[in-house]
Amino acid sequence: MSQSPELRAGDGDRDHTIAQLREAYAEGRLNSQEFDARLDRAHAARTFGELAELTRDLPVPASLAPSAAGGDPPSARRRGMRDVWAAWLGVGVIVNIVWLGTWMGNGSAPYYWPIWVMGPWGGALIIATLARNRNDE
Repeated sequence: MSQSPELRAGDGDRDHTIAQLREAYAEGRLNSQEFDARLDRAHAARTFGELAELTRDLPVPASLAPSAAGGDPPSARRRGMRDVWAAWLGVGVIVNIVWLGTWMGNGSAPYYWPIWVMGPWGGALIIATLARNRNDE
């Protein structure tokens, strides 16, 4: 870590270290006992030095390394956008099933109200996706 080892670490700093430990465990760099012990120490850590000690012998995973521009790496932003689009699609499927059920129960095609749920949200997502893609270039 680039911070002075004596400085107090915050929850976000501990979360970042825990993410590194989880990645190392998933890659097989730590066994379950080492992972559990380091995880306990990460939760109890008070300073940057204590956190740095937990990951000193581990490489920084590319998925957790900060990008040159700062902030989240592009892959994390893409995953985030994919999650938001998946939520939109899930809600869209649900409201369309409800609309279809009212159509089948009513016998005549009712007003297509799901457009008011999916339309504005989808439009905002398109704008956000295009803006993120432009920022990633």
